[in-house]
Amino acid sequence: MYLLIFYKFSEIRVHLVPRLSRCIYNGRLEIWPARDWALECIHNFEVLEMIKEHLTTVLGWKPKSNVTENWATTQIRRFQLGQIYAASILYGYFLKSASLRHHLEMSLVHSHHDLPSSNVSGFWSYGLKDLFLGPNCSSQPTSLGEASSRQEEKEEKKLRCYVMGFDPDTLQRCAKLKSKEAVNLVEKHSCALFGDEKTGLLETDDVISTSFSSMKRLVLEAVAFGSFLWDTEEYVGSVYNLKEN
Repeated sequence: MYLLIFYKFSEIRVHLVPRLSRCIYNGRLEIWPARDWALECIHNFEVLEMIKEHLTTVLGWKPKSNVTENWATTQIRRFQLGQIYAASILYGYFLKSASLRHHLEMSLVHSHHDLPSSNVSGFWSYGLKDLFLGPNCSSQPTSLGEASSRQEEKEEKKLRCYVMGFDPDTLQRCAKLKSKEAVNLVEKHSCALFGDEKTGLLETDDVISTSFSSMKRLVLEAVAFGSFLWDTEEYVGSVYNLKEN
C-alpha cells in the first residue's frame, strides 16, 4: 500500500518529505522545492477551498499573506507538528470519502428525470432530502427537480453544505480508516518522519524553527497522502482481505 501511495506522488512529480533532520539547515526546517501547486491540483475547487480553511485552522495560515509573512521564522514543537501532519492525513482521507459519497448522491439527484414520478416522491418519503441537501441548505423542496436546480445555483458551496449536514454516524464512517493496515501505515509513516531518531517515538519536546511556507507544504502533502491512501486502500481491498479497523 505504501509503495502505491509513493507511486501516486511520483506521478505528480512530488517527493515525499524525508526525515525532518535531513531538512534542517542552520537550525531551521525548510522544505524546498515546495511544489504546492502540484499538491493542490489533484483536488477539485470545492475540496481545495476546504483544504485552505484547514490550513487556516491548524496553522493560522492566511490565504492572502505576502512572501515576507510566509517565510518569516516561527517556532513549533516537533510533537505538535507531527500531530498536525497525522490529523491532515485523516482529513484528506475524509475529504476523499465525503466528496465521492456526495458525487454519487448528486448523480442520483441530477438523474431524476429518468425516474418514474411515483419513485420521485418515494425518495423524499425515505428522508433522503437531508442527505442530498443538508439541513442547513434547503427549505422543503417539493420535487427532486427543484432540489437539483437549487444545488446548481450554489455550485461552489454544495460540498461544504453537504458535509455540514452529516449526522455523527455518517461523519464517523467517512473519517474512520477502514482497515487496520491503513492505521498501521499512517502510524509508521508519521513516526518515520517526525519520530526521535534513536527511539522512533513521537513523544519529543524539541522546538523546531521553521516558516509558515514549510508547514503549509507539510500539511498539503499530508492531505494528498490521505486522499491517495483512500484510493490505495480501496484498490488493495478489492484484491486482498484487509482487516477491518
